[in-house]
Amino acid sequence: MKSKGALISFLVLVILLGFLPIEKASASVSSNPLNEVANQIDTSKNYYIVPADSPTKGLRFRLLFGARIHVLVGSQGDPMKLHFSEENKKYRIEDSVNWIKGPISYWFSTSDDSVYFGGEENAAYWTITPVEGGYTLQAEGGYLKYENIESPMYGPLTMTYLGKEKVVWKLVPVL
Repeated sequence: MKSKGALISFLVLVILLGFLPIEKASASVSSNPLNEVANQIDTSKNYYIVPADSPTKGLRFRLLFGARIHVLVGSQGDPMKLHFSEENKKYRIEDSVNWIKGPISYWFSTSDDSVYFGGEENAAYWTITPVEGGYTLQAEGGYLKYENIESPMYGPLTMTYLGKEKVVWKLVPVL
C-alpha cells in the first residue's frame, strides 16, 4: 500500500509539473534569412575570408598586371571588414592595406565575372547566405569562387571570379 501511495503521489507531481509554465528554447525559423545573417555576423570585428575546403588560404590584395585583383595565397589572407547596409540588407567588404603613408582602404568591386579591389564608390554589395559549413557570397554577377591559374609572368596563382558555382567560404574572426 505504501508503494501504491508513493506511485500516486509521483503521478500527481508529474501531472502538476506538466501544467507549470516552462521556458522554451528561443529557436525559431526565420522567414528572412538575410536578417538572420545580419544578426549572426558581428560587423565590429574583422574577418579572414577563407575557402571552407582550403582554410589555409584567404582573400588578399595583390597588384598584378597593373590592375588590382584578389588572389588566394598560402596564408589566411588579409583581415577584411564587413559593412552591413540596412537599406538593402547586403554587405560591402573592405580591406585596409598598410602603405608607406599609412593604411589605405580597398573595397571588393565587381565587373562582369571579375572581382577586384576598387574605391568605396565602386564597392559591390554582397549577399552573405549561411549554408552547411560556412557561407556563400553573392554579388550581382554571381557567386564568389576561385580558380588556380598559371600566369606567364607570376607563375601559379589562385584568383577569384564570379560564377554560378556556389563555393562555401568561412568567416574567421581576427584575434
